[in-house]
Amino acid sequence: MDVELAHKIEAAESEYLRSRVESLAGVSGNPYGARVFYNGDYPCFQVNASPSPMFNRIYGDIARGPQAVLKLLKDSAEHSTVIPLIGKPSALEQYAFVGDARLERLRGWTHWQFACAIEKVDLSRHSFEIEEVTSKTLALFADVHAGGFHTKPEHRLLNQASFAGQTSNGRLKIYVLNADGKVVAGASMYLASNGIAYLGTAATRKDARGYGYHGALISHRIEQAKKHGCHLVAATALASSQSCRNLQRAGLTASHAQALYRLVDN
Repeated sequence: MDVELAHKIEAAESEYLRSRVESLAGVSGNPYGARVFYNGDYPCFQVNASPSPMFNRIYGDIARGPQAVLKLLKDSAEHSTVIPLIGKPSALEQYAFVGDARLERLRGWTHWQFACAIEKVDLSRHSFEIEEVTSKTLALFADVHAGGFHTKPEHRLLNQASFAGQTSNGRLKIYVLNADGKVVAGASMYLASNGIAYLGTAATRKDARGYGYHGALISHRIEQAKKHGCHLVAATALASSQSCRNLQRAGLTASHAQALYRLVDN
């Protein structure tokens, strides 16, 4: 495992997720209880109204500062905060320790992180209509996304609001794919400050799967990343998933595995 590359990918993903939390915090009155806070140089974030591990994360150097990480995990345990740990899949066991506390790996939240130098990506040709989201089409993207990830009705407005600040600094890009006049798929991309184009979440309507829309959105986002001067493209996917296979077809290769852990001894 290339440790330096792995840390760069993790930083890009963290920046992407943090941007979505910042969008929630920017909603008037902060009704979702979103906040970004710091563990030294490591930004952490939390959303009181959502139990999602996407929005409730602690970061830090567990080798050099385990007690600071542990304190944050304990202080925010009621919000189900997690910490990502990385390594080879065989090294990410069911339990891990930070200081004297035991952490448990979340089921279903161990992913592969992929990357590729942008000039080496193999882009597929397609004729689909893909466009960047506007304020008028954001709700359509959010609807496809919520359906793809089985978002509960009470969390759908929160989910949409997390994408609504994409124009604040220009780094978060969202695209929708249209077929027969309807939005059938969509995906996000984050232009991280370290030069990595992180391919964020992607979803396709259940009745529109199998037509190559996800692969087309991968190619489109990478083309856009090239135009923005990014030198590396990265993404996350479950091992053996269709998303994993589509990323590999585009030339991305596995860098490392990431697992999310939650404090169990508090």
